[in-house]
Amino acid sequence: MLLDDLYDIVEPITADLGYILWGIEVVGSGKVTIRIFIDHENGVSVDDCQTVSREVSAIFDVEDPVSGEYVLEVSSPGMNRQIFNITQAQALVGFNVKAVTLAPVESQTKFKGLLKQVDGNNVILELENNKVVSFDFDELKKLRVSPDFS
Repeated sequence: MLLDDLYDIVEPITADLGYILWGIEVVGSGKVTIRIFIDHENGVSVDDCQTVSREVSAIFDVEDPVSGEYVLEVSSPGMNRQIFNITQAQALVGFNVKAVTLAPVESQTKFKGLLKQVDGNNVILELENNKVVSFDFDELKKLRVSPDFS
């Protein structure tokens, strides 16, 4: 099972139901968990998640994209949403984010700051100490919004 295959199956379903497919995450080994994140301009309710889950489950039963057992979870991306692609990052310029890199940069892998700019495939953060750092999006293990409640 490839993540791209899951997107190919799930995206048309969510679009037909009027939702935006925010992202898909597959975690675990053996019995994997497939997490589908949906969004909507009016927000996402539990009923929305149940609707998408039922439709996706029905298609998964036919398409069988996962070998073996799996758990399917459908939810909204939430306030601290993961940023799955560069287009999402562009839309979230000006938000506080947390970034985790695949390899250490200046001997660290975790960064927190303001998403200052997106230039091509580069994500530019202004850290809390006012230092500016740039990462290629593909070098990030995870990038997520970090709401500031102050």
